[in-house]
Amino acid sequence: MSESATKQSSIANKLPWLLTPVFLVILSIGIAMLVYLLMPTHRLQNYLNIAFMDNLKVQSTTAGLNIINKDIDTNGNKETTTVGEVLYPHFGEQCATLICEEIDLTVGVYYGTTTELLALGACQSTQNKVIGDTGNVVISAHVNTFFADLSKMKVGDTVTLYTEYGIFTYRAKEAIRFQKTDKSYVTNTSTDKLTLYTCEADILGNSDTRIGMICEPISKLYYVTTEVKE
Repeated sequence: MSESATKQSSIANKLPWLLTPVFLVILSIGIAMLVYLLMPTHRLQNYLNIAFMDNLKVQSTTAGLNIINKDIDTNGNKETTTVGEVLYPHFGEQCATLICEEIDLTVGVYYGTTTELLALGACQSTQNKVIGDTGNVVISAHVNTFFADLSKMKVGDTVTLYTEYGIFTYRAKEAIRFQKTDKSYVTNTSTDKLTLYTCEADILGNSDTRIGMICEPISKLYYVTTEVKE
């Protein structure tokens, strides 16, 4: 056998071994993509820790963070009034429960934005107005978990925020789409509104695009409190 034929035979024998790693990588990527598409979002939370990349995040982890979970009443049976005061929450405290029946969304809202809090629910920005105040209330969550169906919200849908001091109801007014560097939607304003947003779903990884909904207030009810006189 000639030297040339010997070399060709050697290469042919090695070719399967060389292609096997490439095939395994392609197969792994395919399986991962299939799992991503088929696995329910509530189970993805246990497997994914995709960073929500925006400047509203204080930091990825917070030393000494005191997370306070609360059982906030969503029955609406308490006496209310149209005038009242908000209770300013502590950082890491669950400050509300957000409900949008049209997209079957019920999620706890925590005050502050960190990786730990985003794993528990939606997060209210500390740089904006507190729920019940006049101005821009900004709430965000992961698209892979709690705000997975935010893109399904339509203009006219109702969003209700239940807190310990009142019930605040909004109507979806305008769908938004913006880049993470665009802070115009998350800055404080004199206009009373609720801004909900999340990352745009991207199967290849983190997206620099944000999607969401601006909601206008239609009802602000504060619980009537009875002061005990001494």
